[in-house]
Amino acid sequence: MENGRILGIAYNVIPVANIETSAKWFVKHFGFNIRNKREGYLSLFRGNRPILDLIQSDNETRAVFEVDNKKRWVVTFFTDDIESLHTYLKSEDVKVGSISDEGQYGKFFVLEDLDGNLFDVWEHHDCELIY
Repeated sequence: MENGRILGIAYNVIPVANIETSAKWFVKHFGFNIRNKREGYLSLFRGNRPILDLIQSDNETRAVFEVDNKKRWVVTFFTDDIESLHTYLKSEDVKVGSISDEGQYGKFFVLEDLDGNLFDVWEHHDCELIY
């Protein structure tokens, strides 16, 4: 089937308490650019590639779930230099976990945004990822 197939994920929607504050945080730490800004909603892009949509939530809902009483992330970012990114984020007082090297599965660390949304960061050089 050539037509009508899923080609990938366009973006992920993340709930935040304050759209302006959160957008500035993501722009500062990840170099995203803001697009499609509307009341209580905006898109974050990396160049022309959509990454996240932030939606101002009217409650404490966050992009997190639990497995065995441990918080888990919904979105995984990828990077080509996990050590440098981790060092930078730590220097900016971003809540980051330690880097886990899982051999053939790559390297990972977890970070938390201002609202308590969790994200995984992954470095792997044996997968086709479109930047």
